[in-house]
Amino acid sequence: MVRKIYKRVGLRRDKNFSDLSNSTEALNNLLDTLVDSVDSTFISQDLNPIRNIFSSGLTNAGYRQVIGSAVQVTNQNGINLPIFPRITYQNRLDYFSLFSGEPRIAGGNGLTASYYNSNQVFENSLNVFSGASFKQDNFWEAGNFSYSGKITPESVNVNGGVQWEGFFIPTQTRAHTFYVDTTALMTFDFQTEGYTSGIGTYTEHSRIGLSSTFTASGTIDTNEITLSDPTNTKYIGIGQSVSGSGIVPGTTIGFGDGSYNRSTGVITLTPPDGTTYAVSSTFTGNVTFSKSIGQRTRIIHSTYILQEYERYRIRFRYYIPQSVDAIGVERSYDVNISSIDASTLNLRYNRLYGLDYDFSENVKGFFNTYFDSSVRFGGGTIGGSSNASDYVKVKTTKKVDIRYQPKTTVSDITKASTSVTTTNGSPIITTSNTTGIEIGNYIFGTGIPEGSVVNYIAINEFIVSSQSATASGSVTLDFIDHRGFVKKATGSGSGGSFTLSSGNVNSLKNGMVMIGSGVQAYTGITKKLSPTKISISPSQTISSTNVYFYQSRGLLNNGLAEYCLPAVTRCMVVPSDVPIGSTTITVNNSSGVGNGWSAQGLYFDGGTIVNGAPPNTTTIALNKPTIRTIPAGANFTVTSTGSDKQLCCPPTDTSPPFNATLEGLETVVASPNLRIDSGDIVFDAFNAVLSSSNISDYASSDVSTNRLSIQTPSGEFKILCA
Repeated sequence: MVRKIYKRVGLRRDKNFSDLSNSTEALNNLLDTLVDSVDSTFISQDLNPIRNIFSSGLTNAGYRQVIGSAVQVTNQNGINLPIFPRITYQNRLDYFSLFSGEPRIAGGNGLTASYYNSNQVFENSLNVFSGASFKQDNFWEAGNFSYSGKITPESVNVNGGVQWEGFFIPTQTRAHTFYVDTTALMTFDFQTEGYTSGIGTYTEHSRIGLSSTFTASGTIDTNEITLSDPTNTKYIGIGQSVSGSGIVPGTTIGFGDGSYNRSTGVITLTPPDGTTYAVSSTFTGNVTFSKSIGQRTRIIHSTYILQEYERYRIRFRYYIPQSVDAIGVERSYDVNISSIDASTLNLRYNRLYGLDYDFSENVKGFFNTYFDSSVRFGGGTIGGSSNASDYVKVKTTKKVDIRYQPKTTVSDITKASTSVTTTNGSPIITTSNTTGIEIGNYIFGTGIPEGSVVNYIAINEFIVSSQSATASGSVTLDFIDHRGFVKKATGSGSGGSFTLSSGNVNSLKNGMVMIGSGVQAYTGITKKLSPTKISISPSQTISSTNVYFYQSRGLLNNGLAEYCLPAVTRCMVVPSDVPIGSTTITVNNSSGVGNGWSAQGLYFDGGTIVNGAPPNTTTIALNKPTIRTIPAGANFTVTSTGSDKQLCCPPTDTSPPFNATLEGLETVVASPNLRIDSGDIVFDAFNAVLSSSNISDYASSDVSTNRLSIQTPSGEFKILCA
């Protein structure tokens, strides 16, 4: 409600406060009128967190680099016209990323390349290479290499190998697929899903050697075989030769229709020309997958869902074993990439970062700072001549209705209850149904840390949580409305109290509402009774259940939370009138108030302190009497700090008394009313006190023709005026 201003200082906007003796106090008076809660204040200091905030924009040099980048379309008359609506830089990452040259947005310098001589290559060892590399650089442009000689001039011969290692940063939250083609041997490693400590650890997804033999089975007159152990598919690539009992000689895993399923171990074979089926007889036995240096093979790996602008460790190895003479043999290596909604493209250096790349905040650069502080939008097709009419401009002269209405039931606050799949250590939650889920919703369920919220939604595909899951599996999660949400707890209650069996009451405050199964609508907190117990209203019996606590109103002012710490400052509320001159005051609760605390407010004289320990937890004893009557329901401040803390407990009375109406404050009927009506002064009562000494000063010859007319319900009265 509107609150009384006890000391008003004038404001002159055109003077910018310069005409005031105390501009801060004037601003406090202005701001304090905006508060609609009797126990809250709004003062100049509350604006400190935003005083030096300013928009971050591009420098002149930055703007010059994007001149002429507006996207245009040519009409049927051959005239170039800007696309409507304008395509913003948010939609043109492919254009301006070329000059950003800094972390996060296509600013990579390429992977760290380490080179090894032929005598350091050991095909069947875990690390492939032995000893220290003889050279390192960041030679990687589009991931497409073709060697006609040595892999680097410093190599001893044309054999040897190179290891590329560093970080990959995606520009969209999606699964990404890597395609690696080579005529030599290779391995491909990517950061283990859910790994969060340090710089990441690898999982080896592919290792293509000269020859690998595994147990498999096949059925006559088919083109499929099944590995006994599906994990062995990491040693198999498209283009390899396949041989064994029951396999037609000359069979390969062809580029046209050849494929392998990593989860089932099923491999599709391509029979030699002129043959219909690759499997000549039903069998279960050893099958050999082989290749020679110069024979092109390909591996395909689809990652788990990657988060945009997060970095992931990646490693490629290309090598020729010591036993092979590669002189005159075609040697190549090519890496491409695609995401779920994009075509296959070269993996360019600016999406890859070396091991020594500086990711610290102070070197991010002007454009990334600008990008990070921008308000971004998502989804949909932007611009073009075919869909320009799909965009409409909307404006309104009415206020936007953002009123907050607390919910009353669990079904009201549950946005969705959905079956999902979680992975330990990963924030990605996969699900085929995202209906009803909103960004910001709180997530509850097995394996989800407390306080997790929805950060991103890919419709009917996956959800990105603010925290990584702590367990893997298929579970059902609840998505709870975040508007006004405070915390979730478990407990039971009877009468006017509720006891938490999990958690504590630290973040709870009086007035918050409690929602749960079997809980009456608009059940509110009236007091904290202990670290795990609260009093509630209305009184009721509540069986053990999950409960959700929500704010009771939408706009809250916590600006003085750190200034008015409960340990040193308390608000005392009187349940009944306290007459003037009182030295003992009955209050609702004086627990924690100590001897020597000062009592502050308009009811006390300066220097009023608690005189000795309070007799009990509902009484305050003072060393000086009150100088005004304290009406029932009013509050005042007590503090042990010695500083003025009256702002922490603003007075609740608004003398002279007023009634609250939709139009504002109205004087109560029992109080005198004085108003101006059509230029006339109208009042409820008029009292004139005459002094006989003044009358005797007039002589009998004094004459006056002035009269003051007063209209009353009883008629017109006139007062003689001297």
